[in-house]
Amino acid sequence: MKQLSRSKWGSRSLISIAAVALALSAGCSSGTNNGKDASSTAGIEKEKPKEKVTIKVWTNTRHDLEVREGLIKKFNETNPDNIQIDYKVYSDNYNEQLKLALNAGKLPDIAYYTPDLSTADYPLDLNPLITPEIRKRFDKSALTAPPTSKNGELDRVFENVTTFKLVYNKDLFKASGLDPEKPPTTWQEMQQYAKQITASGGGKKFGLGLPIKQSAFWRYYVTYPAVVSGDIYGRDGWNAVTGKYDFSPFAKYVKWWIDVNKEGSVFPGVGNYDNDMIRAQFSEGNIGMLSAATWDIGVFNDQFPAKIDWAVADFPTWGGKVLGGPAYETAGGFSINKKTEHLKEAEKVWEFMISDEMFVTLAKKGLGSFTNLAAQEKSIQPVDRKGSAGFVINGKSTNYPVAPLLDYSVLNPPLKVGSIDVKKAAVVNDVMSELFIKGKELPEIEKGLQELGDAFNKLTTANVEAKTVDLNKYLQPDFKPLK
Repeated sequence: MKQLSRSKWGSRSLISIAAVALALSAGCSSGTNNGKDASSTAGIEKEKPKEKVTIKVWTNTRHDLEVREGLIKKFNETNPDNIQIDYKVYSDNYNEQLKLALNAGKLPDIAYYTPDLSTADYPLDLNPLITPEIRKRFDKSALTAPPTSKNGELDRVFENVTTFKLVYNKDLFKASGLDPEKPPTTWQEMQQYAKQITASGGGKKFGLGLPIKQSAFWRYYVTYPAVVSGDIYGRDGWNAVTGKYDFSPFAKYVKWWIDVNKEGSVFPGVGNYDNDMIRAQFSEGNIGMLSAATWDIGVFNDQFPAKIDWAVADFPTWGGKVLGGPAYETAGGFSINKKTEHLKEAEKVWEFMISDEMFVTLAKKGLGSFTNLAAQEKSIQPVDRKGSAGFVINGKSTNYPVAPLLDYSVLNPPLKVGSIDVKKAAVVNDVMSELFIKGKELPEIEKGLQELGDAFNKLTTANVEAKTVDLNKYLQPDFKPLK
């Protein structure tokens, strides 16, 4: 895997100077007109101030809110076009808010991308806005249309480079008789570590946390951790080599979480706390191990400053052998509503949202690693940002193939897995939550995930037949999870 390019680039400022000629009538410097100063009749009118235009921007990321709000405040106060950005974060129910806005015909002018937006025919094609100057400022991967796009349209500039790792509390390791320099290397070892930390925690310290109040976090606690064991050949259950969905590799991990929860090794109240709540508990020193992503550098340094000595490690493997590269994704980014009533102003706000100032400021705060070249050199700062070195992309890191963007309406009524409708890509997270909450045994978990795979493969076939998906765009027969 080639690391993202860090080539230097130079910005060119194009300054246009308009010469304004004022035609003055002869003798105006000293003459009068009916006793009035001639300059008052020269036909010069002051330009009327531009009417304020509000551009609504929605996102689902809260970890960088303070930095973005500060920059937006500055933009609102200084931009010459009298544009006001109305910035809103919906971290817990973003997709639901988008659907409500879609049904009401009130989608925002700019929104952080989700597949639902493409389904709603929301994004403006950004290709015409990508100037040579912008191309110099970003890694090529940021400006390449994904296979999910229509006719090569670019629906957002991919801004984030995100890696996924295990973070652990070295102080709790030491207090529990574990070597703080030796994180677990297998899931079986992690289970034993979690029991040991919990046993010595006096009912206040626990080995693990699982923030599945937001079911999306199964991706962080099962899907991404599974990659180093060679269980993944594409994102979200998609196998880019076989061209089929297969969720069955996740079964043993769901069962593992059921077991450690029954053992009492998971912070109490699973299903009632979200990721912010559990990260705060980790920072307070009450949890031994969590799944984390690049943006958590900023979380544990700023949002919830850690009161502990903590470190970063690769996820453990299932059988003791590394068979897949640690996962990273180039993803995220803001899309412009093609139906906005203020297109020019929305484009200016979008340009601001992808500015070097935005990304460099975020990077300096350790709030992510970015495709923006100016920010790349400041994204990883091991000296003054604790934990940063552990999230660096290395030679074995792997960007796993994306799954097909399916149109779920091609099958109506929707297929079901148990009581759950298969009508969104993230339904696997809902299925895993249901299996976990009901405490199912392994055969039942395997059956449920097999049924989910069968349903997605039927949906894929129906999409191919309806010509809503070109499967060839998503196949990578030669893909290998380990370089």
